[in-house]
Amino acid sequence: ELSKMSGATRDVRKRTLLEKHLGMSSSAAKAMDMASVEEKVSEVKGKLAGELLPRFVKTEQCESVIAAHVGESKMTSRKDLMWSKYKVPEDLSGFMASFVAFAEKFPACIVLSEMSIPGNPMVFVNREFCRVTGFKKSEAQGKNCRFLQGPKTEPASVAVIQDTLRRGADCFVKITNYRKNGETFQNLLSMRPVHDSNGVYRLCFGVQFEVTGGLDFKQRLAKLGQLLSLLPSRVEVSHRSARVGPKHRKVANKGQAGRTEDEMLADALATRAEVPDDAADMQGEERYADHHDEMLEAIESGDVDDGAGEVEQPAARASSGGRRGASGASAVSAKMPASTVRILEELRAAGEGGPMPSAGDGTWLGALQEAVADLPLAVAVTDMTVPGVAVQWCNAGFERVTGYPKSETEGRNCRFLQGAETEPRIVAKMVRALRKAKELSVKVTNYRMDGSPFTNDLSLTPVFDADGVYRYSLGVLSSVEDQTAEERSSLSQLRELLPRRMPAEAPAFDTGSAKVDESAKQKQFRSAQQLFTKLQWTLDTESSFEKVVESEDGRDAFRSFLEETGDASLLDFWLGARELSKMSG
Repeated sequence: ELSKMSGATRDVRKRTLLEKHLGMSSSAAKAMDMASVEEKVSEVKGKLAGELLPRFVKTEQCESVIAAHVGESKMTSRKDLMWSKYKVPEDLSGFMASFVAFAEKFPACIVLSEMSIPGNPMVFVNREFCRVTGFKKSEAQGKNCRFLQGPKTEPASVAVIQDTLRRGADCFVKITNYRKNGETFQNLLSMRPVHDSNGVYRLCFGVQFEVTGGLDFKQRLAKLGQLLSLLPSRVEVSHRSARVGPKHRKVANKGQAGRTEDEMLADALATRAEVPDDAADMQGEERYADHHDEMLEAIESGDVDDGAGEVEQPAARASSGGRRGASGASAVSAKMPASTVRILEELRAAGEGGPMPSAGDGTWLGALQEAVADLPLAVAVTDMTVPGVAVQWCNAGFERVTGYPKSETEGRNCRFLQGAETEPRIVAKMVRALRKAKELSVKVTNYRMDGSPFTNDLSLTPVFDADGVYRYSLGVLSSVEDQTAEERSSLSQLRELLPRRMPAEAPAFDTGSAKVDESAKQKQFRSAQQLFTKLQWTLDTESSFEKVVESEDGRDAFRSFLEETGDASLLDFWLGARELSKMSG
């Protein structure tokens, strides 16, 4: 641009810029030809945009610049880019609209999973995900991303993913995944769980990074670290008087404290994943081998997002607080009490439209607890709307069979019963039954609290409410080695009597009172816009630099930051060179 100016004017202004802002001597500035000057201008802009701007974006000085840039922008729903059967929660609608618009065009595979829907389906995948994996949005959205797994997928990597999801902690792991055409690729997967401001586990970001060669690999990896450092782990919701689900206690992984995303990505890239201590059940490769083939069969059979109907995330229920059995109670008889039979029959009738039993605290779960609390047969209730498939309630019989008291059981996934001799294929059947809401009866090797093995005569019974929502899984356990004829008879009777349906009763967590008005949605949207603008400016520095300096407030804020770093002269040099380019000579 400087070469367009007349010689005399150009030389004078060139020397002034170089001497004043870059500290060059008069002779050195005079000797510098125009090609070298333009090269210096490009070099300075590269440092301003690529090195200093990302640091500025993280400061408070940049907040007002971003807020002014976002202004009073109005929320536009991008439901067209999401799973068509997903009903976006009102209290997340502003956040979702901003995120989806940002992520769709982003040059990295980004997905968003809904943690309150059983199976944790992806409600959004961006176009880069579709390009890399070969799956269309209509094929991938509404499904758990396990369809990317296949025979060569590392079981330890899957174990790490599932363990961190249950904890609600960040995950960084390298894993072999499959494209739609069956080709494998190395995926450096990062996940960031998102809790709302009430402590409810709502969403999970997934970012996939294909590990390839090439000169730009380190640069791409650095960009990934920057992206992850800015992705939120918390979203502000406007309601405080009501929660849409139970509080979830995030349990960070060992070794993550005080470490940066770059450091954890480097570790995941360089090392093989190891199965977490309490996740030994996830090691069998047969659990993952057929996921890819199942997905292709589903696509061939027409199981894709056809845009029909909606799936609303169910409201999680809290424990209804029915009567509890005493921990460690032992039974003298396995015979089913008449009161248990009566309440269970009433619960079955209530599921078909009849009146609720008066037992317990008047709720469905309270009545169930009243029916089975003191049974010698072990019963465990799992709330399928809560991430992690954890036991919500267990009876006294559970401790009698397993040795684990209620305090060591409730709130945990039952995999703690598994051990070295637990059969992976049977565990795989159990996992599929839970995911697909199917009844199951199996015999599996489990371990008591004292470490002794036993053959668990286990059944899983899914419970749906009147709206078709998969609400609970009822597990009944018994030690085959200790069974008497009377216990076998009672087991059969109990499993037959367990309810399969329940009324769509008012939830313990009132989603209705979590409704938000338009002003709250717009406020959340603008807040999210500022967040994702900051992320965009950090990653797309070239065009973002131009946006920052195009306004007087932006220039002043950036200069103020550069004065602190000692680099303000670089901005003045670049701005001066830009003005020169506008002069005719």
